[in-house]
Amino acid sequence: MSTAVVVDSTAQLSAARRAELEAALGGLFRVVDLSVEVGEEMRADGGWSPDELCEHMRSGARVQTSMPSAQAFSAALGELAERGAAEVLVLTLPAVLSGTHGSAVAAAAEHPELTVHLIDSRTTSAGLAGAVAVAVAGIASDLPPTAVAGEVADWCEAETRTFFVPEDLEYLRRGGRIGRAASLLGRALAITPVLGLREGAVVPLARVRTMAKAEDRLVALVAESCAEYRERAADAALEVVLLHPESTPETAGAGVRRMQEKLAAADLPAGTVVRTEVLSTVITAHVGPGALGVAVQTRP
Repeated sequence: MSTAVVVDSTAQLSAARRAELEAALGGLFRVVDLSVEVGEEMRADGGWSPDELCEHMRSGARVQTSMPSAQAFSAALGELAERGAAEVLVLTLPAVLSGTHGSAVAAAAEHPELTVHLIDSRTTSAGLAGAVAVAVAGIASDLPPTAVAGEVADWCEAETRTFFVPEDLEYLRRGGRIGRAASLLGRALAITPVLGLREGAVVPLARVRTMAKAEDRLVALVAESCAEYRERAADAALEVVLLHPESTPETAGAGVRRMQEKLAAADLPAGTVVRTEVLSTVITAHVGPGALGVAVQTRP
């Protein structure tokens, strides 16, 4: 096997999952970290614990994120070339939200010995982790790397959706990632916005008056998406990933527990897997503590 995979850290892969992927690809797998700066202290994504970061943000600390340098991607590509990789699939969070993809593009130009397939996933978190799973499944099926890259891009466009509700729009505003949802800021005190990712940008999907109604809208979006995916393919394996910024559902608060109960009671297609995951600290730095998110997608 000589096809490698590189992904940025916002996929939030656990150490165990990273080990699985590295084993599946014969060592040809790398994660390139973004960074989170709190005050004057910079740490790699994951260097702050989720609860620690949320506490800093709630206390009003200045929190910023930084994309990986081209050198960080270049180092990963160089290591993979040394391990025998001939082609590399590089998956990143949306270019409209971060310069991470641009760093990967610059790094690829430094490695003429490799054929690098650059994929702007237009998603992040569980969606980006799902894209990695699609890539690894394609490689395991002995598909040509170009075909794998095409399958991943198609999956990202049509088979994963992300919806979320921030506790406070101010965090998105500070980070400049609010996109077309910026129009909501003037009415932020009167509404609870339901947002989504569309073509990699943050867009408004609904405006409701309470968090309870926002949670109900999230569940409705999940059910609609699952039904659509199953209608397209009767045998589609579906998963719903409930996402939160804090370390555990217990520390995340009542909203996560309510969402778990609502998703368990929802009318989802038979066999739909529902699980809960923690957001990357880089994503938390933008959506803020108390946010709720869901990713709905097919599984390879």
